[in-house]
Amino acid sequence: MKENRKPQKILVLLRLSYCSGRDILYGISRYARQHCRWQFHVVDLASAAALDELCRAEEEDIDGIITQGLEFDDINAFLQKSRVPLVVVDGLAKKLGRRTSALALVQIDNIAVGRTAADYLSSLGRFRSYGFVGRSVDAPGFVQPMREKGFRDVVSGKSTDVRTYQTAAGVKRGSFADISALASWLAALPKPAAVMAAHDLRATNVLEAAQRAKLRVPQELAVIGVDNDELYCETSDPTITSVAPDHVRLGELSARALKTLLTKPQKLPTAICSSANTIVERQSAKPIAPASLLVERAMAFIRQNTTKGISAADVAEHLDVSRRLADLRFRQMTGGTLLEAILKHRFGELKRRLRDTDMPIAKIVAVCGFRTLSNAKALFRKRFGGSMRDYRQKCRQKTKHR
Repeated sequence: MKENRKPQKILVLLRLSYCSGRDILYGISRYARQHCRWQFHVVDLASAAALDELCRAEEEDIDGIITQGLEFDDINAFLQKSRVPLVVVDGLAKKLGRRTSALALVQIDNIAVGRTAADYLSSLGRFRSYGFVGRSVDAPGFVQPMREKGFRDVVSGKSTDVRTYQTAAGVKRGSFADISALASWLAALPKPAAVMAAHDLRATNVLEAAQRAKLRVPQELAVIGVDNDELYCETSDPTITSVAPDHVRLGELSARALKTLLTKPQKLPTAICSSANTIVERQSAKPIAPASLLVERAMAFIRQNTTKGISAADVAEHLDVSRRLADLRFRQMTGGTLLEAILKHRFGELKRRLRDTDMPIAKIVAVCGFRTLSNAKALFRKRFGGSMRDYRQKCRQKTKHR
């Protein structure tokens, strides 16, 4: 007869506002489903209640913790005193003081991340200068310094200027003062220049500063971020090329380490997640022909504005070319027209809302950028061979039978 054990209670404290944190969580969950019997309590590290959740979890006899955030003094102090088996993701053992029992550290190979970015930028051609844009001067941490070290290991030997930008002490990252200073720093780089941002959100700051400095990306300034966070990469203009570490694998290693600690509390050697980093190419750092660049910029604009009722003329105006030239280049590169691309994305969003929401059809048509309900109905029937109401009903019937 099988033993009816209660599931072990595991607290997971991660930066869930970033895709890296969500990917780590997915890796933890995937490993646990196959190898453990765990009950998760997941908390966003950015939550104001993060410390309270830690205290409550210990009071409720939590069995294990997987966490980031050693840079937060209150969380760090709590973890040093706690004796609950602990796995720290991307942190340093010295941050935990004298704690040596029931402890494991799991890290991305951040030096390799920096080298991957530098190797890719170097492959695009000869740059007169390279730069690394990190966090604030007064912000603790070790992830970004390691990425910068790997970046410099590659580019410092290329007889080019290598510079670092950090937000000044007391200045908020991404603030007007920070972007203004970053714009001046970018403008002073010998051109053409290539810049690595410590992560994708920071890369959006670089693009904003480049626009302020009137620098053309990628012609004068190539930019690469880290994490392949599509929320930032795909909605920026231009879209952001990014290094994609294997954060899912990092989550799996974290779960495996905790499983070991729950069996035998000890201090495990630091585990380095050394899976290969991939490059996701987008507009900010990519060797592309002028016509291809024009089409990519057009597609990025269409994706970002597809529900706003834009026309082909609006796309051409955004590209700063004539409507005739925009249509010509688009047809040459894709075989279709700007209007067809707009409608494809607009109908894609319309179908998603029909399938996944209970919004009235008239309201869906309006928020998806169609000018009239009758026109949208006619186009939908012509394109998909049925009405929007029929499509919604079919989707719901499929869901019921799953």
